[in-house]
Amino acid sequence: MRFSRLFHPIRPDNVVAFRILFGSIMLWEVYRYFSYGWIHDYWIEPLVNFKYGGFFWIQPLAGDGMYYLFFVLGALSLFIIAGFLYRASTVLFFVLFTYTFLLEQGRYLNHFYLVILLSFLMMFIPAHRTFSVDVWLFPKLRRKWIPAWTLMLLQFQIGAVYFFGGIAKINADWLSGSPMDLWLPGTDFPLVGQYFDIPAVTLFISYAGLLLDLLALPLLMFRKTRPWMALALLFFHLSNDRLFSIGIFPWFMIGVLVIYLPSSWPRQFWAYLKEMNSVRLKLAVVITSLTGGFLALFFHQAFHLVPLLYGLLITPILFWDFHKNPADENMVQHENQPAHSNLVLAGLGVWVFLQIVIPLRHYVIPGNPSWTEEGHRFAWHMKLRSKSCEQDFFIADSKSFKKKPLDIDEGPLQSWQYNDMIGRPQLIAQYAKMLSTAFDGKPIYAEVRCSLNGGPWRPLIDPDVDLSNVSFHDWKRNDWIIAY
Repeated sequence: MRFSRLFHPIRPDNVVAFRILFGSIMLWEVYRYFSYGWIHDYWIEPLVNFKYGGFFWIQPLAGDGMYYLFFVLGALSLFIIAGFLYRASTVLFFVLFTYTFLLEQGRYLNHFYLVILLSFLMMFIPAHRTFSVDVWLFPKLRRKWIPAWTLMLLQFQIGAVYFFGGIAKINADWLSGSPMDLWLPGTDFPLVGQYFDIPAVTLFISYAGLLLDLLALPLLMFRKTRPWMALALLFFHLSNDRLFSIGIFPWFMIGVLVIYLPSSWPRQFWAYLKEMNSVRLKLAVVITSLTGGFLALFFHQAFHLVPLLYGLLITPILFWDFHKNPADENMVQHENQPAHSNLVLAGLGVWVFLQIVIPLRHYVIPGNPSWTEEGHRFAWHMKLRSKSCEQDFFIADSKSFKKKPLDIDEGPLQSWQYNDMIGRPQLIAQYAKMLSTAFDGKPIYAEVRCSLNGGPWRPLIDPDVDLSNVSFHDWKRNDWIIAY
């Protein structure tokens, strides 16, 4: 069969490990929203929210509804960890998390988009066939094998984040060392931070990041290079957490490195630990684990349980991979292996096609996506640009069209919403509509000036266009945005 490898039986252990990892990182994220007061700040206090095209009808829950929703997300995260009512839990988690995502476009983050994609995939991936409450309650669910496409799909999805993040870095600014030459000098980074003022160092870091992204997937998939690439990515994500404080993303990406290990790695690793008869080897594993825990807290610069556990657990697994470089087990005996499914192949084909086309769509849109924002989102453009902007809004009489400066205090936004809006045409257009509605439909104009990666200040928006009558199109050129 042409696609028989996709249906090759593998142990379910690795996808089970992914299930537990995903649930634990989501539980931590829910805790962060409660502990930092973000539920109130993002969805209760604001008078309005920036919405995504086609989803303007979605509104936050009234009263304490958003708090209850996050309690449910926390419970669902626990259910996913335990494999309890797994199918229903993943469906509900996907729906509710996507709902919170769609409520506020100003809070777009690539890793929230990644969570949505992965939670959608988990609805179809049987990550509850072993080591789950569901199997304990319903023994007929237990399986010794699952089709290989379940793990390969996860590997592809994580690999796409790296690869297209690398493709996005192939631009003139990044290849000249910018914006790293703006961000790194003067930062507090252990041991090597003092060298960040040297242009050659920031240029080296830019190219190193580019190569890591482009090579991550192929080198993680190749057994002999897997531990070396995993080690490089471990320090890459630790450094990102120290430099940029980007929430759960570095830790999630550290954790998912395990999906590139053999499908049966948990039982192989456990057997490795039980069979160790050398005191020196046992000591090496313990020291490696403690070192990982120390590095996690050191780079994170705060005590949180998830980074500590990741440091304690991931580093000995990495040590084992270096020591044994395990291969996957031979094919397990399959039990009633289903016939070749054209439906599964069609679904996989559509998904892979979309995950390739969407990140590359900006290539068919004239202009620089870091400037215009056209094709910038949902494309793994991460930490690619430094964009400084200043903007002034004007209101015009609907008859004489005479412009009058508009005091921003008259607007309906919270300060964080206004800061998120600056320099983002899709949000500026929405804000202009809000202002126009508040002022009886009067035309709204804006003068927006931006500097991209330390470059000259240039106009971003056509100052003569009534922004209350425009829409932002993410898949084509918007003529009211001035090209870079």
